[in-house]
Amino acid sequence: MNTEAMVAQLSAQGSFFSMIYQGGFLSIIVFLVLLLMSILSWAIIIRKWVYLSSLTKSAKRFLKRVDISSGLSDVLLLSEQETKTYTARLFKEAYATYSKQINHFEAELEDIDKKQLIQKIERRIEKAIISEKADIEKELGLLATISSSAPFIGLLGTVTGIIDAFYSIAAQGASSIAVVAPGISAALVATAVGLFTAIPALIAYNMFREKVRALSNKMAGFGLDLLTLFDQTLEDNLIVQDDTFPEIRLGSR
Repeated sequence: MNTEAMVAQLSAQGSFFSMIYQGGFLSIIVFLVLLLMSILSWAIIIRKWVYLSSLTKSAKRFLKRVDISSGLSDVLLLSEQETKTYTARLFKEAYATYSKQINHFEAELEDIDKKQLIQKIERRIEKAIISEKADIEKELGLLATISSSAPFIGLLGTVTGIIDAFYSIAAQGASSIAVVAPGISAALVATAVGLFTAIPALIAYNMFREKVRALSNKMAGFGLDLLTLFDQTLEDNLIVQDDTFPEIRLGSR
């Protein structure tokens, strides 16, 4: 038997796609659904991995370059340079509330209710953290859905393959391997494809959840540092009445 004949025989009888095809229409549908889910899953995994890695590195770079205790002006300057970090975005949200109140009371800074302003800044930071977490957690729900549903879709393909095998036995009145093999092979392939789709999605989901939890804790910690920074800034500057914002003396050196 020449090479071309062998290839043709393998394509007709033993290839992966021929087993799916021999399993019937439902097996083909199940395989296509799982294939699409697998492609979507890997696209989310790659994109999310790049996004979270970039987010973590940029935040580390920001925190490494800045000294919170050095004063508000240094953090403000760095936040203008590192605009794509969650640290910069959190600071800008808090700073917007702070500057609005300072501008409102710039003529009489002693009229500022320090406690009330700090509470406003705290609420603004908490809202910003919630928004950041929502962005970070995007698509994780879809990844969880794929990891939990793919095995059941593969099980559906297994059931349809076994049904097809019994139907072949009934139709041909024989129970030889040649009769049941197409349906059984399609059933096993569907199970394998379902697991192949679900396992990477489940592993990636758990890894990303841990990364999101770690980032959430870091954001919460950074938010507390910002509250301390603004509290100290107000303490240092409420007595200064002849300077106007933003020329106000920021922080302590």
